[in-house]
Amino acid sequence: MDSIFAQLNLLERLQCKNDLYYTDGLYAAARVWACNNYHRKDNTCFFTACVGLTLIRYRKLFKAEELEIVDGILERMHAAFENFRNKDGHASYNFWQTMPSKHFPGGYFAHRFNFFMIPDDIDDSAMIHLVKRHTKEEQLALKEKMIKYAVGNLKWPDKPVKGYEKFKPYNTFFVKNMPAAFDVCALSNALYFIYHAQLTLNEQDEHSLAIITKCIAQNDHLHRPYEMSPYYPNSILIIYHVVRLMIDFSVECLFRYREKILNQSKQLLLNTTQNKMEQLLLTICIQKIEPQIIHIDEPNMKEKKHFSFFVAGLLGEVRPKWLRSLAFSNVTHIKYQSGACAEALWLEHLLLNSAAKKLILDN
Repeated sequence: MDSIFAQLNLLERLQCKNDLYYTDGLYAAARVWACNNYHRKDNTCFFTACVGLTLIRYRKLFKAEELEIVDGILERMHAAFENFRNKDGHASYNFWQTMPSKHFPGGYFAHRFNFFMIPDDIDDSAMIHLVKRHTKEEQLALKEKMIKYAVGNLKWPDKPVKGYEKFKPYNTFFVKNMPAAFDVCALSNALYFIYHAQLTLNEQDEHSLAIITKCIAQNDHLHRPYEMSPYYPNSILIIYHVVRLMIDFSVECLFRYREKILNQSKQLLLNTTQNKMEQLLLTICIQKIEPQIIHIDEPNMKEKKHFSFFVAGLLGEVRPKWLRSLAFSNVTHIKYQSGACAEALWLEHLLLNSAAKKLILDN
């Protein structure tokens, strides 16, 4: 069986159907705390949106019989996403189910208190808008909401990132009573939505791009990844998100660092000998920047299942500055994992190999 077709069949099988815990159409996820025996199933839309985004981005590379599987997966996703739409019907989305609210699902404590409910965010909202068709009116409504809550509009960070104090990017969350902050990976996803929807660039877009560009220019993604991306505090994850935006839309201000990011990816790949999932991410980045066939060992099931693609800092958004200073510690991080998300990354690698092979044959 063709490897891409087989991988799509696997993703189809992994999609939840009649599950006792997960919403139909979602992909299973879990949150873990490395410093304790803490492991909970998590009914979040985030990883499902990640898988859907991969399928949408490479749609033109699928064969007719593969597209039938892709369309079936996406259709089931679309219905599931409605459970995560803003509670008042706005064009934004939440990490967790909203109607009724089911924050910290599967937990024993936090889900009992409204204090632990989180607001809608630009990351989930942007990716779901990319995966599920929305009207132009809804797209513009989402962007207006992003502008409303952007850094410098409602508030400025009370503890700004050194060197980035004057920027006015999009805030990670749509909320008034949390500290304002940015995340370069979330900004990359938000800008991906804006470019894909062909929305007019504004001041917040320019500032968001300027932050990502400065981060790469100064190597802040290597030296202080948590400050640059509190929710993806890993240099390799930051590179992956930036490359995705840079290459798919030929973003000029980022493209000038193409060779630099390529060389960094190659060097990191040489140094990353143990983590097969990080090797996979770096290989994808190299293939995106410099199309070529690269054969690597597929991560095993355990490596895929336990790879942390996303991190929720327990103290990243609290008000007391002294308490927030502990947010850098791994002890305060809850890591999110999804085997299906890892399988989608392996599918992306297979598709890039297939595209490179076709390019060679055509030439």
